[in-house]
Amino acid sequence: MNETQLMHYSRHILLNAIDINGQEKINQATVLVIGCGGLGSACATILAGAGVGQLILCDHDTIELSNLQRQFAFELADIGQAKVKVLTHYLTQRNQQISIKALHNKISSALLQEYLPICDVIVDCTDNSATRHLINQYAVRFHVPLVSASVIQFSGQLNVFDSRQTISPCYACLFPLQTDDRRCIHNGVFSPLVHLIAAAQAAEVLKLLVGFGHSSVGKMIQFEGLNFETYRLNVSQNPNCSVCRAFHAKVDV
Repeated sequence: MNETQLMHYSRHILLNAIDINGQEKINQATVLVIGCGGLGSACATILAGAGVGQLILCDHDTIELSNLQRQFAFELADIGQAKVKVLTHYLTQRNQQISIKALHNKISSALLQEYLPICDVIVDCTDNSATRHLINQYAVRFHVPLVSASVIQFSGQLNVFDSRQTISPCYACLFPLQTDDRRCIHNGVFSPLVHLIAAAQAAEVLKLLVGFGHSSVGKMIQFEGLNFETYRLNVSQNPNCSVCRAFHAKVDV
């Protein structure tokens, strides 16, 4: 670690749970962030500042005026441009010591198969059920921890799924595939809530990369912005899950 890096990451290095060894793990890590809207842009900003060595950002969307209420990496002049490209420029200006790969694409099986083998953690910041289930399938297949979050109106939810642990549930264990997604575009979202949940997502990613703190696997964290209360629900693997049950059965053979 050079002198510039030591200064840049000094406040993390001072923490006994991270120190130089932990910071080097962060610097050497590769994290895939899927979705560069409210959650994704805020979470990626924290991860870039923390020094995640390679960020792979994936999003197919363009910037709209309504995004500026909560997506602080974007400006009026950016409207109409690809979110992933503008976010990449924004993050590079904040930290030129990291590598960022921008994928202006919809997430797909082919893309996940290409990039997951080199990733240490996946961050799911998407907003529809089908995409979440697709990401989960490949996270289980490739044994890559998945940090998933969602926000709607005044409620936020966070889950950590880690298929490296045989007792960990996966996304499909808890949530059925839905055809009538509740999305911010139809229901609204409280701007501060997006950043609270994105910061929690980033914290879970850094915990996974370094290996400190208590794991959030097996817990569903629900935050209610109207009364500012957090609820933790214990969750377990569904023995009849069509995704991780099949995977574990194959491994056992």
